[in-house]
Amino acid sequence: MHAVLITFKSSASLDDLKAPFTDYANALRGVTGLVAKTWIREGSTLGGFHIFASRQDAEDYLNSPMVAGLTANPAFSDFQMRHFDVLDELSAITGSPQAQG
Repeated sequence: MHAVLITFKSSASLDDLKAPFTDYANALRGVTGLVAKTWIREGSTLGGFHIFASRQDAEDYLNSPMVAGLTANPAFSDFQMRHFDVLDELSAITGSPQAQG
Protein backbone atom coordinates (compact mmCIF):
# COMPACT_ATOMS: atom_id res chain seq x y z
CA MET A 1 0.00 0.00 0.00
CA HIS A 2 0.93 3.64 -0.32
CA ALA A 3 0.14 6.71 1.79
CA VAL A 4 -0.17 10.36 0.88
CA LEU A 5 -0.37 13.21 3.38
CA ILE A 6 -2.08 16.25 1.88
CA THR A 7 -2.27 19.53 3.79
CA PHE A 8 -3.37 23.03 2.85
CA LYS A 9 -4.49 26.28 4.42
CA SER A 10 -8.06 27.54 4.18
CA SER A 11 -9.48 31.02 4.49
CA ALA A 12 -12.98 29.54 4.87
CA SER A 13 -14.48 28.55 8.21
CA LEU A 14 -15.02 24.90 9.03
CA ASP A 15 -18.77 25.59 9.18
CA ASP A 16 -18.67 26.93 5.62
CA LEU A 17 -16.69 23.87 4.48
CA LYS A 18 -18.91 21.22 6.08
CA ALA A 19 -21.30 20.78 3.14
CA PRO A 20 -18.69 20.85 0.34
CA PHE A 21 -16.34 18.60 2.31
CA THR A 22 -19.20 16.15 2.93
CA ASP A 23 -19.85 16.08 -0.83
CA TYR A 24 -16.11 15.57 -1.44
CA ALA A 25 -16.00 12.76 1.13
CA ASN A 26 -18.88 11.02 -0.62
CA ALA A 27 -17.13 11.43 -3.99
CA LEU A 28 -13.95 9.92 -2.52
CA ARG A 29 -15.85 6.66 -1.99
CA GLY A 30 -15.63 6.15 -5.77
CA VAL A 31 -11.88 6.76 -6.11
CA THR A 32 -10.18 3.64 -7.44
CA GLY A 33 -7.64 2.24 -5.01
CA LEU A 34 -8.47 4.56 -2.09
CA VAL A 35 -8.54 2.37 1.01
CA ALA A 36 -9.15 5.09 3.60
CA LYS A 37 -8.84 8.79 4.33
CA THR A 38 -8.52 10.35 7.76
CA TRP A 39 -9.43 14.04 7.75
CA ILE A 40 -7.23 16.35 9.82
CA ARG A 41 -7.30 19.96 11.02
CA GLU A 42 -5.00 22.22 13.02
CA GLY A 43 -6.15 25.85 13.04
CA SER A 44 -6.40 26.99 9.42
CA THR A 45 -4.51 23.92 8.16
CA LEU A 46 -6.70 21.14 6.79
CA GLY A 47 -6.02 17.93 4.92
CA GLY A 48 -5.86 14.22 5.34
CA PHE A 49 -3.95 10.98 5.50
CA HIS A 50 -4.84 8.95 2.40
CA ILE A 51 -4.13 5.23 2.11
CA PHE A 52 -4.13 3.76 -1.38
CA ALA A 53 -3.76 0.20 -2.64
CA SER A 54 -0.74 1.27 -4.72
CA ARG A 55 1.40 4.28 -5.57
CA GLN A 56 -0.14 4.30 -9.04
CA ASP A 57 -3.62 4.64 -7.50
CA ALA A 58 -2.30 7.57 -5.44
CA GLU A 59 -0.76 9.21 -8.52
CA ASP A 60 -3.98 8.73 -10.48
CA TYR A 61 -5.93 10.47 -7.70
CA LEU A 62 -3.42 13.33 -7.40
CA ASN A 63 -3.66 13.89 -11.17
CA SER A 64 -7.47 13.70 -11.19
CA PRO A 65 -10.02 16.46 -11.83
CA MET A 66 -11.06 16.14 -8.16
CA VAL A 67 -7.66 17.26 -6.92
CA ALA A 68 -7.34 19.85 -9.70
CA GLY A 69 -10.59 21.42 -8.50
CA LEU A 70 -9.39 21.40 -4.91
CA THR A 71 -6.04 23.02 -5.67
CA ALA A 72 -7.69 25.63 -7.95
CA ASN A 73 -10.10 26.76 -5.23
CA PRO A 74 -9.11 30.32 -4.20
CA ALA A 75 -10.13 29.60 -0.58
CA PHE A 76 -7.25 27.10 -0.31
CA SER A 77 -3.48 27.69 -0.45
CA ASP A 78 -0.09 26.32 0.56
CA PHE A 79 -0.72 22.76 -0.59
CA GLN A 80 1.76 20.10 0.47
CA MET A 81 1.59 16.51 -0.78
CA ARG A 82 3.99 13.94 0.64
CA HIS A 83 4.26 10.29 -0.40
CA PHE A 84 5.07 7.44 1.97
CA ASP A 85 5.48 3.69 1.57
CA VAL A 86 3.26 1.79 4.00
CA LEU A 87 4.85 -0.90 6.17
CA ASP A 88 2.03 -3.36 5.60
CA GLU A 89 2.96 -6.08 8.10
CA LEU A 90 3.40 -3.69 11.02
CA SER A 91 0.35 -1.66 10.03
CA ALA A 92 -1.80 -4.80 10.05
CA ILE A 93 -0.75 -5.48 13.64
CA THR A 94 -1.90 -2.03 14.72
CA GLY A 95 -5.23 -2.19 12.92
CA SER A 96 -4.58 -0.13 9.80
CA PRO A 97 -7.15 -0.69 7.04
CA GLN A 98 -6.02 -3.20 4.46
CA ALA A 99 -6.47 -3.02 0.72
CA GLN A 100 -9.06 -5.40 -0.66
CA GLY A 101 -7.48 -7.62 -3.21
